[in-house]
Amino acid sequence: MSDTSSPTFGPPAAAPSPPRASLLDGFRDSAARTALRWARSLSEKARASALSTTDPHGPPAGAGKASGADAPPPRFPATHLLLLAAAERVDDARGDMGRIAANAAEETARGRRAARRLASVLAAAERPRLTEVALRHLPDLPEHYTASLGGAVAARKARLMFEQGRLSDAIDAVEPYTGGHEVCARMHDRLLGERRALGPLPEPPARDDAGFEPVPGRVLHVVSNALPYTGAGYTVRTHRIVTAQKDAGLEPSVVTFPGWPLDRPGVEESAELDGVGHHRLHPGVELPGGLAAQIEAGVDGVAALARRLRPAVLHAATDHRNGSIAAAAAARLGLPFVYEVRGFREESWLSGAVPQAQGSERHRAVVERESALMRTADAVVTLSETMREEIVARGADPARIVLAPNAVEPWLLDARPDGAGFRREHGLEDDDFVVGSVSSVVGYEGFTVLAEAVALLRGRGVPARMLLVGDGEALGGVRAAVRRLGIGEACVLPGRVDPADALRAHAALDAFAAPRADDRVCRLVTPLKPVEAMALGTPVVASDLPALRELLGGGGAGLMVEPGDAEALADALERLHGDPGLRSELSAAGREEVTANRTWPRVAEVYRGLYARLGAV
Repeated sequence: MSDTSSPTFGPPAAAPSPPRASLLDGFRDSAARTALRWARSLSEKARASALSTTDPHGPPAGAGKASGADAPPPRFPATHLLLLAAAERVDDARGDMGRIAANAAEETARGRRAARRLASVLAAAERPRLTEVALRHLPDLPEHYTASLGGAVAARKARLMFEQGRLSDAIDAVEPYTGGHEVCARMHDRLLGERRALGPLPEPPARDDAGFEPVPGRVLHVVSNALPYTGAGYTVRTHRIVTAQKDAGLEPSVVTFPGWPLDRPGVEESAELDGVGHHRLHPGVELPGGLAAQIEAGVDGVAALARRLRPAVLHAATDHRNGSIAAAAAARLGLPFVYEVRGFREESWLSGAVPQAQGSERHRAVVERESALMRTADAVVTLSETMREEIVARGADPARIVLAPNAVEPWLLDARPDGAGFRREHGLEDDDFVVGSVSSVVGYEGFTVLAEAVALLRGRGVPARMLLVGDGEALGGVRAAVRRLGIGEACVLPGRVDPADALRAHAALDAFAAPRADDRVCRLVTPLKPVEAMALGTPVVASDLPALRELLGGGGAGLMVEPGDAEALADALERLHGDPGLRSELSAAGREEVTANRTWPRVAEVYRGLYARLGAV
C-alpha cells in the first residue's frame, strides 16, 4: 500500500426493497399516518371524548384488559386503536387487543378489510410492544404488512437480546426479515460485524515492510476518541501522556477510531493540539458493515498513516477495537505493539447491564478478545497493581506488564485555584462543609449514596452541602434522589464545566468523595479525579475497594468506608468536619503520595524505558 492510500471498504449495502403494497393498502397506510398525526394534535380531553364515541360500551380510560374482557368490540376498532396509540396508551391497547381485533379475526372479506385497517394503524404507530400482541390476534396478512410489522417486533427483540449479550439469538431474530425490513437488514449487518470482531484474534496479516523505515522515538497512539471534541478521563489521560512524552523528547502522534467524531462532520483529518499531531480516519462518517468492517478499515488507515509518520511503535489504549487495529497494523509493518489497559470494557458494560448479561455469549467473546490482546502484545501497560493481577490471571506474561498510573501535572501541586470564588458564585457559604466530586456521573460512582449521606449529616446538625460537578447518564437519578431526600437547597449540581472551573470546583470542596459501588469494575480500575483532589490537598473519603485503597497509598492518604453504606460515609465525613487536624494530615499524605508516584513526567519516563526495551528509542 502506498503512503497516500486510504482505508478501503465497500459502499454502504443497499437497503432491501420492501414488498410492494397494493394501491388500496398504500392509500390506507397514508391515511393512517395522517390520522395519527391529527389525533396526536388533539387535547387529552378531546381524545378521551373521541374514544368514548368509538367504544361506548368498552372499559373506562386506563382500566386495562380485565374490566373489558366481556365487553363487545369497539364500534370503530381501527380508529379506537389509533386514538389509544396517539395518547401513548400502549399498555391499555395491548390489554384490550382481543376486543379490538375481534372482527379482524373473521375469515370473511369484512374481516380481511378490518385486519388491514388495524395493520395500517400499527405500522403508522411504530410501537413494537403493541405490534407484538396485535399479531397474535390478527390473521395472515399480506406480505407488505408481515415484513413491516414482523420486522419491527424482531428488531425490538434483537435489541433486548443484544442487551442481554445473546448475540447469536439477536442475529437469528432479525435474519428472516432482512429481505424486506430496512432496520432489520442494517441491524443484521451490524450484529454480524460485532460477532466477527470478538472472540479469538484472527491470524496476523503477513508483513509488508517494503521500504518502511521507522524513526526511533516516534510513537503512534491508537485511541477511541480524543480532545478537544470529547472531554472525559480517557481523553484527558491520552493528552497528558502524549504531552509528557513530547516533553521527554519522544515524538508522539494520536489517531482515533474510524468515523469518530460521528457528531461533527467536516472535522479535519489532521490537526495539532499542544504540538502533538492528531489524526482522524473518516471523521463524521458512519462506516458500513458493522464493527468488523470498521476494524478492517482502521487497520488499513493506521497502516497508511504509519507509513507517512514512520513510528517505531504502535501503542493502543483499550478497548479491544483499538487493540485489534493496532495489533494487525503492527504485524503488517513489523512494529512492536503495546496494549494499554485503562479499564475492562466488559466489566463496565456489566455494571449497567441486565443480570442475564453476566457470562453471556457477548460477555465471553469480549473477554476472549481483550485477553488475547493482552497475551499477544509485546508489552502491556496498566494503571494499578489490582489491574495487573487481573491481566496476569488472563494469561499475560507478568514480565511484559508495566505500571503507568493515573497522574497529574507537577504544577498542580503548587496550584491555588480560586475555590472561594467558585463557592460564592454557587451560593456556598464560608462556613458550609462542602463535600462532593468532580466526575463523570455514572451509576457505579455511587453519588446517590453521597446524597443520602449529606441528608444524614444535615439531620445531625452538620452544615453539609453537596457539590457535584459533571454530567452523565446517572445525573437524573442523582437529582431524583436529592428531591426524594428533600435536600435540594443543600445541593449544587452545575453539570459539566470547563477545565479551569473544574479545578476551582476541586478547590471549593472541604472533602472529596469517591463512594464507588462494589462492582467488579470499581474493584479493579483506579479513577483519575481523586488524584487531582489529592494534588490540591483536598482530603479524600472513598469506598474501601482494592483499586481505591491502592490509589490512596494503601488507605493512608484518605478515609475508607464500606461501599454503598450512606451512614458509614456520613460518619467519616462528620469525623472530618469535626477534626481540622485530621483534614490537614490527610491533605499532606495525599500530596506526598502524588509527588512520589503520580506526576506525568515520572510516568513519561516509564514509557520511555518501555519503548527502549522494545528497541523503539
